[in-house]
Amino acid sequence: MEEHPELLPLLTVAGGPMRGASFRLRVEPQVIGRAPSGHVVINDPHLSRRHAEVWLAPEGASLRDLGSTNGTWLNDRRITEVERLSDGDVIRIGRTELRLFDPGVAHTDPVGLSFGPSRRDIRPTLPLPLATPPTARR
Repeated sequence: MEEHPELLPLLTVAGGPMRGASFRLRVEPQVIGRAPSGHVVINDPHLSRRHAEVWLAPEGASLRDLGSTNGTWLNDRRITEVERLSDGDVIRIGRTELRLFDPGVAHTDPVGLSFGPSRRDIRPTLPLPLATPPTARR
């Protein structure tokens, strides 16, 4: 996967103050929280400074709460241990909702993701001919 970073799982902020922001998971644990020293800094006052951490293990993506005050929720269930993540999982921390997209196992492709050289055998779309207006009667 090192040669194709676009195949690494992606966490996207689906709801909350930083909606639309996203980051790729890595093998090294990434701390999520509001502390500027964290790997993934989310500006949500309901997050702990070091709220949770995610990482990519050989068996897949994993998530752990770091003793946060408001807890870490995976698919509407508060977690207390290390949890394995799956494509489409929703993580809620504070007022922020993160959604996991794992292109290695996803059932659909995200828009704009392509691999390899572009294909040249596809014909361009041609415009349809316009109808000519009927001639005016005299």
